[in-house]
Amino acid sequence: MRFQVSLFEASLLLSAIYTTGVEADRSSDLGLNPSNLRLNGIAFGAIPAFKERSNPNTPLEINSKLPRPISIMGDYVELDTNAEGLKKIDWHLDTILNLPGKPVYQIALMPNHGLLSVSPLVINRIAAKMAEINRNNITVWLRFGHEMNGQWYNWGLNPWLFKEKWRALAVAVHREAPDTYMMWAPNARFGKSVHSTKGGYTQYWPGREYVDIAALSYYHFGGNRRRNLAPKEDQALEKIQEFAKLYGSAGAGKPIVLAETSAPYTRLISTKQPERGGATEREIKITWLKQLFSRNMKELVPDLKAISWVRCHFSV
Repeated sequence: MRFQVSLFEASLLLSAIYTTGVEADRSSDLGLNPSNLRLNGIAFGAIPAFKERSNPNTPLEINSKLPRPISIMGDYVELDTNAEGLKKIDWHLDTILNLPGKPVYQIALMPNHGLLSVSPLVINRIAAKMAEINRNNITVWLRFGHEMNGQWYNWGLNPWLFKEKWRALAVAVHREAPDTYMMWAPNARFGKSVHSTKGGYTQYWPGREYVDIAALSYYHFGGNRRRNLAPKEDQALEKIQEFAKLYGSAGAGKPIVLAETSAPYTRLISTKQPERGGATEREIKITWLKQLFSRNMKELVPDLKAISWVRCHFSV
């Protein structure tokens, strides 16, 4: 899912940081700069809007609201035909090169023409592009075909083809781009079990040798009806723990990341009035942030290395 980070939310983040406490964990891993922003040992990243018309902002503007530079800059890139979409990465290379603190570049690479379009030619072009970025001294987390366990993208709900394409891409990237990490990133479970095709995990797992980071997209939506409700106590913990048991050190042995998260405030399309629930936007977001970056979260999910925040504003 694709949304933006607003400066309003950046100021909310700043409030959350001072409430939770900032740490400088000096142990470097996954290309993360240990001097950049961390909360209770968890690196903080942002997925900005750049020059989009809706709530435009830049990573520099986000950094200006925070006590330390962001650890990760997220981006979305559609592959298009024959990987022509990779050229879009060049639009943001200067931005990330000029950011303080050398953040990781997290790229959600979207096979928008479907998995069958990911040919050997396309795979080789992706690997070559990642190597080019690495030569600029930028670490990449490559989030190919994210949320593949959902029905909202045309690469979703096809576990066998997804695994085939993922493995081929991982082999090429590992060979050509040593500072690019393959980030496997389903949506947080919404199926009946972790084994479900729709909303599960295990059917899409390509194998530990093909994955460097296990990640999730995980939002607080206020229930199925998307009410404006503050998250319940420890709500964030349950699904992250479940995922970490499968793919963290107790399972597949991978570092865990929340590649995309937020807590949307919903308004009605017809009247622009807030949806029912009663919680304020600030209350919803700050509660979610406190849960995600809490000491309790880090203690119970020690494999959680980083979280990237995006803006969500839904109308129904």
